[in-house]
Amino acid sequence: MMGSDAFVTVLAAAVIGGAVARILLRLRLAAPPVTLMRVNVSGRHVPAILGSPMVFGAMCGMFFVVAVGSTGWEAGRIGSIGLAAGLLIVVMYVAGSIDDRRGDEPARGFGGHLGAARRGRLTGGVVKMLVGAVSGVAAGALVADGWRPVLEIAAIVALTANLVNLLDRAPGRAGKVSLLLAIAPVLLAPDDWTVATAALLGSLAAVLPSDLGEKAMLGDAGANPLGAVLGLGLALAMDEPARVATMVLLLALNAASERWSFSKVIESTPALAAFDRLGRHPPE
Repeated sequence: MMGSDAFVTVLAAAVIGGAVARILLRLRLAAPPVTLMRVNVSGRHVPAILGSPMVFGAMCGMFFVVAVGSTGWEAGRIGSIGLAAGLLIVVMYVAGSIDDRRGDEPARGFGGHLGAARRGRLTGGVVKMLVGAVSGVAAGALVADGWRPVLEIAAIVALTANLVNLLDRAPGRAGKVSLLLAIAPVLLAPDDWTVATAALLGSLAAVLPSDLGEKAMLGDAGANPLGAVLGLGLALAMDEPARVATMVLLLALNAASERWSFSKVIESTPALAAFDRLGRHPPE
């Protein structure tokens, strides 16, 4: 069970991350770039701008944790897990931002992006795949020994990042699913993961109302780092058989998105549809 020092550190980091995210969100909403406008499932034009407030809030909270750890506060010493989480947040944010700036591309899904690559066209999706794989391996190498667990962690990181990104079309969907996915790592992963990512989750909670209200969406710059860090947490929370099973499940879900629309499946399933609508308050 998490000690009181770790709990206080988690709470402080989450509050700092959320406060910074809220301040930056107001600035971003005041003048959203035209290049970041997207059409959501409701047919509304929504700016994909929540990634930068969330990530900068997360990094500010993480800097706080590192700072208190350097003073001797044991709970702030997040070590290699913190380094791995920070690496994924920064790298996946940069890759996602580049993809967001490119706008909506005709190539969709793994098949579409890989097909474009075979024709000599480098899409943002291909760049994200490569960056996700490399950063996942780097993060895995920081927290695990042996090529097999490192590759398993890398696969879970990359697949979770892509899955969260696939859920970002509907208001609040990616954020709510991410909060659910965070439960297992918070309960089962080492405390270092929870302390290191508390600011990210606090920042997500701060920007989620704007997502639910269809004022903005995460975009690749938000969904990819969020999913990658959650993937790291899921991998750390499991033993090898569970990691393999999770990897297979994530691969199946990502592959299923190539053929079926998640939105249509959710809308046709009452329980999923009720969860999907939870908290939404579309603008008048």
